[in-house]
Amino acid sequence: MFRQGVAVRQVGKGVYQISLAWSNAYLLTEGGEAALIDTGLAKDRGRLLEAVRQVGVAPEQIRAAYLTHAHCDHAGNAAYFAGRARKGSPTCRAAIYTHQAEAPYLGRPLRTYAPPGWQRLVRLHTSLAFLAGELLYPVERCGADVLLTEGQIVEAPGGPLRVLASPGHTPGHVAYFRERDGLLFSGDAVLNIIPVKRVTGLSLPMPLFTENWEQAKQSARRLAELRPAALLAGHGWPLTEETAVRLAEWARRLR
Repeated sequence: MFRQGVAVRQVGKGVYQISLAWSNAYLLTEGGEAALIDTGLAKDRGRLLEAVRQVGVAPEQIRAAYLTHAHCDHAGNAAYFAGRARKGSPTCRAAIYTHQAEAPYLGRPLRTYAPPGWQRLVRLHTSLAFLAGELLYPVERCGADVLLTEGQIVEAPGGPLRVLASPGHTPGHVAYFRERDGLLFSGDAVLNIIPVKRVTGLSLPMPLFTENWEQAKQSARRLAELRPAALLAGHGWPLTEETAVRLAEWARRLR
């Protein structure tokens, strides 16, 4: 169905995983409507647009971008799909959804994920990594149209999504749960790839890029309690077999 070289695969009814340079984006479709969960790096734009078109969706049909968080590899094309990018499509009009605690990282004045104040010296490597990211892979600021809260239900192509606050990796990180078929879009709250090793396996994100490690573990345990039918993470392959059991066992071992 899809041309070689564009990593897109169907992972649920009307749900497509698009593998980008560092992360995954997920395209939700139903009828003539479409939406994205996360948008990759700005440099992923060409690959992302090609994948969307191969599914049979025009970029202008994407009416919403549901962000798990605003790191550069998840929010890099939010401004484009909102029609607010300096070099964007004037016909794109997607509404940008993000948690209210994450919204400052999409607006102005510019706010970085680098630790504030004296913590910037204590976590020097983290500070340098985020400051370098702002230079190399900037997220064009576009603001947010819808500020999400815990437990909120948002309408989406293919069925409603429940918003699950899952802070730790970032202050306002959220996951999305499509309860009608048990699909859990976990963003970076739970990965299905071991960082650095680059092998498949359930994992938390790298501590270097995580604001609050204890909070991140609590969020992962909470998501495991949902017993999802499938885990569609921000990084790594979809987990679709014995998902609930494997996720619960992994969460129990978190220390």
